[in-house]
Amino acid sequence: MPRGAKKTGRRRRGAEIDITPLIDVLFMLIIFFVLTTAFVQGAVEVDLPRGEGSPSDKNPVVVTVAKDTSLLWAGKAVSHADLPGLVREAVARSEDILLAGDRSAPYGAVAELLDELRRLGVPSVGIAFETTGQ
Repeated sequence: MPRGAKKTGRRRRGAEIDITPLIDVLFMLIIFFVLTTAFVQGAVEVDLPRGEGSPSDKNPVVVTVAKDTSLLWAGKAVSHADLPGLVREAVARSEDILLAGDRSAPYGAVAELLDELRRLGVPSVGIAFETTGQ
């Protein structure tokens, strides 16, 4: 453009951002969270004691004593009457058993379950706890 020439009256438009992909991602996140909350509703929350330890290399069967002293075998509610059969099957398959007792559960309920597992022939029981994050 020569020095003395005037600029034309056209203005350049700013860059436009297409927000369609953003909206798609937003809807996918909403669907994900809705489905996730639907699956979490039946979960029993267990507040484990804190401590230090090493994670298990195997995938053990977790026996949980909830706050109200109810028992969960691998996340499913069971009665004390069902326990001997489940333990025998686990011992026959050489599965490790991990005992997770809620921090608010009575000590007696956790101790009784530990003793019952010993009487049923479990060679050793791991104790689950929440790591301190050190």
